[in-house]
Amino acid sequence: MPRKKSFFWGLGAAALAFIMVPKFKKMARPAIVKGICGVMGLAEKGREAVEGFKDRRRGKETNAQNAAKTDGGAERLQRMQQEEVEALDEIKELKNMISRLQAEINEIRQKISLGREG
Repeated sequence: MPRKKSFFWGLGAAALAFIMVPKFKKMARPAIVKGICGVMGLAEKGREAVEGFKDRRRGKETNAQNAAKTDGGAERLQRMQQEEVEALDEIKELKNMISRLQAEINEIRQKISLGREG
């Protein structure tokens, strides 16, 4: 008798998995695609920010050299410092976005692993 019960429980679990797994895949797919697109967009934005930072840094070096040669160096130095603060703020924003995306990816992974188990 217990054998029949465990057999039917196993059969029921297999049938449930057979029904639920395709539905879960359909539900998870848009979230996964959204996450991947977000990561790709973040990578592109990060690349642009790094390039912009490099360009500004090169410009700062050139400006610093020119400022030393001419009057008004204090104003230029102040502008360069402001640009540096803005660049650091952009980097912080990118780090925060990366953290949010990582949390979203982890959440999706958990949903997928729960779907495999259930």
